[in-house]
Amino acid sequence: MIEALRLLGYTEQAAHYTHFSYEMVALTPGCAMELGYDVSEEDRAKSYIEVSGRKGFGVKADDLLDALIAAARKEVDARHPELDDSERRSISEQIAIGALRYFMLKFTKQSVIAFDFKEALAFEGETGPYAQYAVVRATNIFRKAGIEPEQALTSDVEFERFFADDSGTEIWELWLLAGKTSSIIEQCIATTEPAYAAKHAFQLAQQFNNFYHRHHILTEADEERKKFLLATAAVVRRELISVLGAMGITVPPVM
Repeated sequence: MIEALRLLGYTEQAAHYTHFSYEMVALTPGCAMELGYDVSEEDRAKSYIEVSGRKGFGVKADDLLDALIAAARKEVDARHPELDDSERRSISEQIAIGALRYFMLKFTKQSVIAFDFKEALAFEGETGPYAQYAVVRATNIFRKAGIEPEQALTSDVEFERFFADDSGTEIWELWLLAGKTSSIIEQCIATTEPAYAAKHAFQLAQQFNNFYHRHHILTEADEERKKFLLATAAVVRRELISVLGAMGITVPPVM
């Protein structure tokens, strides 16, 4: 691969190329059938079918991505018919790319990766769309509040007061988790194990969603506490965008 990059003229990229290999890449029987493969009754009973170019059982990345985009497009069309075609196409591509990248990166190097469309595109669980949706949810809070996330982070907030109240420990834990993003990314680089970043994104999204449901930010009567909750949402949003960006995942405006 390094020599191929050099021959194509990408000498700088070749010098920085690091091979990253998994134990095995496979497809679930359901995914294989969705891609048009003839799957025997015996193979249908298996948890996964090994991809093998020599046996003629392989998947081109472009074909897999096209199938993911088509599946995501159905969901986006149903949820946002008010958007124009180009917007829905762009959102579908971001969701599909996020789903594929997250799925491929969430497994440790010793794991068998059995790709499955429904699992990868799910809006619940340890998936790219789940993490993306947490960012979209946070962004919607600021849109409805009429302020930018950066404003919430620079406002004068009585952190000591609110960290000391009954819900302070739970929210402090969310801040602590958000603060680990940089060290998690450094750990991924040092160990060549991007699964740590995927796990961090999932945990951060999960804790933020719990925070979102427990604290009604936009209807909070105490203006000072509202500032505190907005600052919390802003820092989590920022760190989620950062860790997803390190994984090559962008976040669409709506989902």
